[in-house]
Amino acid sequence: MTRRLWLHIGSHKTGSTSLQTALRQGQSDKTLGRWSYLHARPRVDFNPLVRCHGMGAGMHTELRWPFLERRMADADHRGHGDCILSSEMLFWLMDVADLEALRQQLLTHFDEINVVAYLRRQDALALSHRKQVVMGRAAYQFYGAQIRGLPEFQPHMMRYFDYATKLARWEQVFGAGNVTVRRFQRGDLVGGDTVLDFYHLVGLTPPPELPQENAAWSRSQLLAGLWLRQRGYPRQSFAEAVQELPDDGRLMPARDDAAAFLARFEAINRALAARYDPQGPEMFFDCDLSRYPEAGNGEGLEGDAVVTPEVLAGLEARARAEMVARELPLDALNPEDRIDGA
Repeated sequence: MTRRLWLHIGSHKTGSTSLQTALRQGQSDKTLGRWSYLHARPRVDFNPLVRCHGMGAGMHTELRWPFLERRMADADHRGHGDCILSSEMLFWLMDVADLEALRQQLLTHFDEINVVAYLRRQDALALSHRKQVVMGRAAYQFYGAQIRGLPEFQPHMMRYFDYATKLARWEQVFGAGNVTVRRFQRGDLVGGDTVLDFYHLVGLTPPPELPQENAAWSRSQLLAGLWLRQRGYPRQSFAEAVQELPDDGRLMPARDDAAAFLARFEAINRALAARYDPQGPEMFFDCDLSRYPEAGNGEGLEGDAVVTPEVLAGLEARARAEMVARELPLDALNPEDRIDGA
């Protein structure tokens, strides 16, 4: 009997956590039909499969085979047949050898593998990723924590944002007919939502209520968090305190800065359009930049009316006290990051 796998690889900031939450609930409620959702309990995802090491240009990935085998042995023991895996951490992978090794491992358990990726326009993803930078995850290792709306572009960032090359390698390894690419734009998703879109793709009955996860932080919360992140404070020491800062709207770069960031990927996005939307527009994503103001609101903290030196001093004192109380060490710093003053 053919055993199938749907492998959702992200990318980040495309509704992945909401999808994973819905699938985990569906697994618990037994509403996924013949499908089983495999995740790393108590997590909602399969992210422990990928670990990131190093910083900046030296960041690299490790596929953790013992974790995969333990989880698959458990699935086999429970009699799970057709399965769904979801890990946006897989979107960090760029090396063909890693992809081929992953395919070979999965083929020891599954006969058919379908890969699905959701793509968000590069500037929008990088801006939304600022919260993950603050939280000290792989995003910090990759970008660093500059106090600004968009990260300062570095050549190594193409490893993540060159969607065309990345997906061509997934197609090379898993087969072009087995890779589905979805554009993360409301008008392009079934029901305007990643959960509804993925459920439609797999043939599942959607849940009656859609989860909404990973609420965005405000401008002041992100800027203060980036300042603390630059100094190595672990997220457990300051996340609660930072969220007490006022909601002063969204962190936004200047329109010209967003345009310059997006322009670096023009050829890539043309290639995506030619490959995945040949009957559509010349560019894969819409190029509307009207969401951005003429002047940004997050380029440094000098003279800031909300995140003042006094506020930062108070947050730092609380972070230090929390570290002592919980015996937390400082996190490793990204050597490519520049420490910004208050």
